[in-house]
Amino acid sequence: MTVPVPPDGSPQPAEEPAGTNPWAPLDPGQGEAAVPAPATAPGPGPAGAPAPGVPYWPPYPIPAPQPRNGLGIAAMVLGIVGVVLGLAVILFWMSWLPALLAVVFGAIGLGYVRKGLATNRAMALAGVILGVTGLLVSVGAGVLVVAQVHAVDEERRAEADAARARSEAATKAAEARAAKERERIEAERKRIEAEQEKAAADERARRLPFGQSYTYEDGLKVTTAAPEPYSPLRTVFEPPKDAEIIQVKITVVNTGSQELSLYGSGLPIVRDAKGNLVFSLIDGSERLKLLTGSLAPGQEATGVYAYALPNSAADRFSVDFTYGTGRQRKNVIWTGPPS
Repeated sequence: MTVPVPPDGSPQPAEEPAGTNPWAPLDPGQGEAAVPAPATAPGPGPAGAPAPGVPYWPPYPIPAPQPRNGLGIAAMVLGIVGVVLGLAVILFWMSWLPALLAVVFGAIGLGYVRKGLATNRAMALAGVILGVTGLLVSVGAGVLVVAQVHAVDEERRAEADAARARSEAATKAAEARAAKERERIEAERKRIEAEQEKAAADERARRLPFGQSYTYEDGLKVTTAAPEPYSPLRTVFEPPKDAEIIQVKITVVNTGSQELSLYGSGLPIVRDAKGNLVFSLIDGSERLKLLTGSLAPGQEATGVYAYALPNSAADRFSVDFTYGTGRQRKNVIWTGPPS
């Protein structure tokens, strides 16, 4: 049986005889003979074949390189992180970095896929898309936060302006009230001063010498004539020794339009220069009269009184006539020498 020779002329291994056991141990004498010698080429072969007599070994297969999918995976993970952080508005400021890295890593991963160095094109593309989405969400969230902050700032500024306006309005209102109060106080002060001046002028007007008149607001005109010496006929009480007895005559006229009462004005008060009360004489004659009753409009009445002046007060004395009711009750005082 002939062994076919391959076209390149390389020898083929001999076929094992039938019925032989490949796992059986070799005979001691056949150990060396069983080892085949390297085959030699019988002659010159085609181009690239080993030279005659050179041993030929079959080539080992070259292992295929592992795909570089790490950047695509990292891009997708960073894109997911960027989107999640962007959706959490309070963390938007942290989302731009992983989103940007996702875009960069995804672009590099797509480049590897085009070169045949990676096989996860979907992951790299998803990383790019998620990264761009995360950047857009981050920018949108930033714009939203800035707008909200600006709105809150504007609202606070508006509230501050409104509070300032209310404060200024309240201050102006308080100043206006204070000005009105000052005006009222000033007007009241002037009124009181005018009343005091009027009262002082009225007080001066009611301090008269004998023979002059004073008219009350209701129209009662009162006049005290100059005192005259008086000689009593008989007296109820003995006058002081060395006293000068004088007559005081007071005339009242109703110049108003209503009836006037003389109640409480019948007996004047007479004092000496030292302010001591002067002794009043009652002689029982009809010459002495008291002012009593009331006066019709245009009616006139005269009261006649006698007093004993001590020699020490013979130089000056006063006659006090009081008229009116309540706070309108006023006195008129005439002062002068007894003659």
